Amino acid sequence: MNIQIINPNEDQYGNAMENIFLAFDEREEFLGNAFVYPSINMHQTGDTPYLLFIQVNTDQEDVRQPLFDQVYNRAKALRALQPDLKARIYTGFEPDEEKLAFYVKNGFDPQYTVIMEKELEAMQTIRLSKKLNVEEIDTEDEDVLASYKSMYDDLFVTPLDLDDYEAQSEKEHFRNFVFSIDGEVVGGCTIFEDEGYGHVETLYVMPSYRGQGMGKQIMQFIFNYFKSVGLSKSKLEVWELNQAAVKLYQGLDYKIVNTHLMFPGVDG
Repeated sequence: MNIQIINPNEDQYGNAMENIFLAFDEREEFLGNAFVYPSINMHQTGDTPYLLFIQVNTDQEDVRQPLFDQVYNRAKALRALQPDLKARIYTGFEPDEEKLAFYVKNGFDPQYTVIMEKELEAMQTIRLSKKLNVEEIDTEDEDVLASYKSMYDDLFVTPLDLDDYEAQSEKEHFRNFVFSIDGEVVGGCTIFEDEGYGHVETLYVMPSYRGQGMGKQIMQFIFNYFKSVGLSKSKLEVWELNQAAVKLYQGLDYKIVNTHLMFPGVDG
C-alpha cells in the first residue's frame, strides 16, 4: 500500500498545521493522523519545562510507523528551537500493552501516574483565610469554557480534553471552583464524585501565589466540600514527575495505592 502523509491546509484545534499529519492511501482514503503539541510549562515539572506531546491515531499497523516517524521528526525539530531548555517528548494513553510495546520499540521509556487516596471521616472542618473568595465557574457558558480552557492549557502539561471534561461534568457533585484575593485569581480546582470517592481532578495555583500555602487552603476547601455532601474518602491521580504535587498530597495524608503506566517518553 502506498501511504501519503501530508499536513492539513490550515491550523486546527489551536495547533499549527505543521504539527499535524494526515495519512491517505493511493485512493485518497483517510488512514489516520498524528500530531505534536509543544508546551513550555514551568508550573508542573520545573526540571523539564519544555514538553512535546505526540499522539498517533490509527488502527493500521503499517500506517502507525510512518505516521510516528513523521511526527517524531517534527517533535525533534521543535525541540531544537529551544536548546536552552531541558525537554521531554512523550505520549499518553490508558494502559495498553500494544501501544506501550510500539512506543518502547521506538525508544520511549515508561513513566507513571500515581493513584492516591485519603480517608476524610475523622477530619475536622478547617476554617479558611477570610481573604480567600470562592466562586463556582459556569462552564456551560461557551465563552467561560473557552476562557477556562485557555488558562488550563497554559498551566498544565497537556491541553484540556473537552470531551473528557464534558463527561466529568455529568458526574455527581461536579464542581469547578476559582479562588481569588481582592479580585485576583490565585488558583482553582475541579472535583466530582465517582464510586463513592470525592475525586480531585484538577488543582492549580497561579505562579505568583506559589509557596504561600495556597494549595493547602484549596485542598482544605475541597475536603470541607466533600464532607458537606457526605463523602468520607477522596482519590486523585498525579504524574509522578510532578514531585511538588506528590509531596503536597502526601503532606495531606494521601497514600499511594496504585500506579498507571501513562506517559512513555524520551528526554532530550
